[in-house]
This record gives sequence, C-alpha cells and structure tokens, in this order.
Amino acid sequence: MENTPNERPFLLSKDILDTSNSFAWFFMDAFWMLGLNVAGLAFIVPTVLTGLGLLYIEKRPAVFRINLAINCWIWMNTAWMLSDALGRPGLLVWAKAMFAAGVFFILAALLCAGGLRETFSHFRRFRTPRWLNDNA
Repeated sequence: MENTPNERPFLLSKDILDTSNSFAWFFMDAFWMLGLNVAGLAFIVPTVLTGLGLLYIEKRPAVFRINLAINCWIWMNTAWMLSDALGRPGLLVWAKAMFAAGVFFILAALLCAGGLRETFSHFRRFRTPRWLNDNA
C-alpha cells in the first residue's frame, strides 16, 4: 500500500482502515441495539483491531491524539457492552474511565494542533463546518 509521509507503512491504507473501522463499529453498536448480542460482541474484534491500526499508522501528533480519543471511545463502548452482557458492573467503571481519557486526548489534540478546525478535521466522525475557523 502507498502511504503518505505522515503514515507508517501498514497492510491497509489509512482510508480503507478508517472505513473498515467505521463499518465494524456501526454494526457492533447496531447489533447490540437490535438485541443481537452475540453478533454485536463478535464485532468488537474487528472494531478494536482496526482502531489499533489507525492508532499505529498515524505519525502527526494531533491526529495521533484524536486516534487515541477514538480508541478510548471504542473501548468505552466495548466495556459498556461487556458490562451489560456479563453482568459485571466493574466494567462500567472502566467505560467511564475511557470516557474521561478520551476527553483528555481531545483536549491534548486541541493544544497540540492550536485550533478546532485543525484538530477535528482529522476526526472523521465529527467533521467541522467550513465556516468554523481556528478563531472560533
């Protein structure tokens, strides 16, 4: 695969990896919502693996921090699902810790990048409007 200078070599391109992650995550949550718990739990594996791949591939500090936040979000969802499925309330504490860590990494990305637009332009699940500039 051809990588940009901001990416480490990886089996899949960043775009394919990101799309695969979104697809797996969408179905993980959808199956859980629909009460298809086994299918939802099965989609934890590709969601986590593609999330870790995104974390590995990126070299830019601000984008890396956003990917850390995304991985915290994935682990938050995973811990919450496992807490419900296994009846283990301790996992819900882990989910809350992942939420806090994700917020921390978003704030760290903001400080590193110097602005909202630069930070969130790499957060594919949260695109900023064109009219939003770094002064907002």
